[in-house]
Amino acid sequence: MTLEHATAPLDHSLTADDLGTALVALLMNRGEHPIADLRQALQQHRATLIDYCTLALQPRLSANDETRLGAILDQAIDDPWLSFWLDEADGWVGEHLQLLPTEALRQQQSKLRRTLSQTWVDTFWHDLQHRTKTLQTYLKRVGVYSGAIDGIMGPTTQRAVESLKTAYPDGLPLGYL
Repeated sequence: MTLEHATAPLDHSLTADDLGTALVALLMNRGEHPIADLRQALQQHRATLIDYCTLALQPRLSANDETRLGAILDQAIDDPWLSFWLDEADGWVGEHLQLLPTEALRQQQSKLRRTLSQTWVDTFWHDLQHRTKTLQTYLKRVGVYSGAIDGIMGPTTQRAVESLKTAYPDGLPLGYL
């Protein structure tokens, strides 16, 4: 089996170290300041990323190269940091080979940001509802709440919290927690 790319002319004077250095420089020069874990993962997987980029830039792969590429992709399944950096490497390779127009890349990045933002909001909302249900359960147990355990901080829940504050102005006794 042969993997082929729609290639622009490849600069064969690039070495594996050039590819790795260019990848690291590209990622660091995007104006992003990765957290320590990202930086550590980048250094940990540098050799693998160089291999991956070197293989990805080839117009054809030998059987050994296909095996190595498959091993890298298999490794990324179990290593989310490697998977992240391979995705970044794919972006770099795509730019180098001019496979993805800049505007299409910007649109994908924008969509990803919106998706991540929505995921964060959904997670926050779920957590808030869970905490409110826990509060409602507690308020019902101590006898100041008679509403539904629905996770909504409505007027009935708010009144129950206020009545609890009134009943225990100096704070709740530890036995109620």
